Amino acid sequence: VQLLALAIISAVFGYLARLIGSSFIPTTMGSTTVSPAMQQAVAISSSFGQIIGVPLGFFIGVGILYLIAKAFGGQGTFLAQGYTYLLFEVPLSIVTAVLGLIPILGALVAIAVGIYALVLLIFSIMAVHRLSGGKATLVVFTPLIVVVILACVIAIIVIAAAAGSHPHP
Repeated sequence: VQLLALAIISAVFGYLARLIGSSFIPTTMGSTTVSPAMQQAVAISSSFGQIIGVPLGFFIGVGILYLIAKAFGGQGTFLAQGYTYLLFEVPLSIVTAVLGLIPILGALVAIAVGIYALVLLIFSIMAVHRLSGGKATLVVFTPLIVVVILACVIAIIVIAAAAGSHPHP
């Protein structure tokens, strides 16, 4: 129920934020004019996407963290981990969504709330899986480390391909 409520609230506030943000975006891009109806259609479709994306992202994210915690010797259950994650994620996401309507302050608050959520997630992993602080921190940051490494590898491949395509004098 919490997850569905979060998905609906995120969709509504995401829609409002897109409408507010689209008022600052110019309606002409080069020789192409973007109509207000098109902007509204994009806002509505992305909001409906959040209704599916929020629960899907939750289960994928919690599942990945659960598997990593188990690899580090965690003893908790998926249900307990998901429940403890929802206890702080739902209220923090609602606060972020509401304050996200304020253009500059919303972004600053989102960064602060995101850092706070990471700290709470580490404590949650420690409690559910009975892991030390160091192991729980590794569980939380392992997906981020993997994404950064993959991004670096992809960037190196793209740069190498671009450099290889230019003729050398």
